[in-house]
Amino acid sequence: MTRSTLYLSFVLIFTLFGLSSCDFNAIDQQVENNEKDIQKYIADNKLNVQKSPEGMYYSILSAGTSGKQAAYTDLVKYHYVMTLLNGSKVDSTSRLLKQPRGYVTGSFESVFTLPLRYMKEGDKGVFILPASLAFGGSSYGNGLIPAYSVIKIDIELISVQTENQVIEEMKKTYNVNNPEVTSTGLIFQKTISNPTGKALIPTQSYLVNYTGRLGFSYLKLDAAGKVVYDPIFDSRTGASMLVGAGQLISGFDEGIMKLKMGEKAIVILPSKLGYGANNQGSIPANSPLCFEIEVPVQ
Repeated sequence: MTRSTLYLSFVLIFTLFGLSSCDFNAIDQQVENNEKDIQKYIADNKLNVQKSPEGMYYSILSAGTSGKQAAYTDLVKYHYVMTLLNGSKVDSTSRLLKQPRGYVTGSFESVFTLPLRYMKEGDKGVFILPASLAFGGSSYGNGLIPAYSVIKIDIELISVQTENQVIEEMKKTYNVNNPEVTSTGLIFQKTISNPTGKALIPTQSYLVNYTGRLGFSYLKLDAAGKVVYDPIFDSRTGASMLVGAGQLISGFDEGIMKLKMGEKAIVILPSKLGYGANNQGSIPANSPLCFEIEVPVQ
């Protein structure tokens, strides 16, 4: 990305707010300041970097051995340390606690999207992003990241997995050893049977207990406000659900209709049976999902 393109990136944002020519001059000055700061940092630290067409400076410090690059819908897991150019730490994952970040390629844009495009599995690299490629003219984290900040990110790309590989890992993690695979691709394993239980009737509502998990863990606040790191995106007890009526995601609906009252199962949904190419809250697009589902006697 050229200097003029960086300028236009800022202009596009601020035109939406009807800013004056004086404001545009200030934006132009910020673009120049970013470039000066980056060049000084590179010189002071004797970095051997390349410049991407988008305007990001980067260096792959060590290359992985697999040569595998993430394709659209692949799940990548990575560790990172994000700092300002003055060395102030902004954010990081925890290697000590083995808590990498997960990202389904193409699901959404973030400050990590561009650096990850230049990495292959096992690579370690350093990436310097001007404000136009990072957080722009906004301040974040109660001022931890000032407006127009240049961001430096050290990243290690731990793994790249296709959706099928994620599903296979889910099967191992949740002990889905001998499942039924339906014609739609749903993976179904009953964990508690009740042969004499009543069958569910389509278009009727039932109370359902369930827990939904992603193929990767992430940091979040639980119901008590405690920070936890796990793959659970939703968990309900006694949720009223209208089954067999097309109101639930298709894989969940198919799985629950295979249960009788008093039964429990683990089901793994390929993304096409979940939310497909759409983001849904904390669920990235193109994510396979694992559910524990129980239909109590009622």
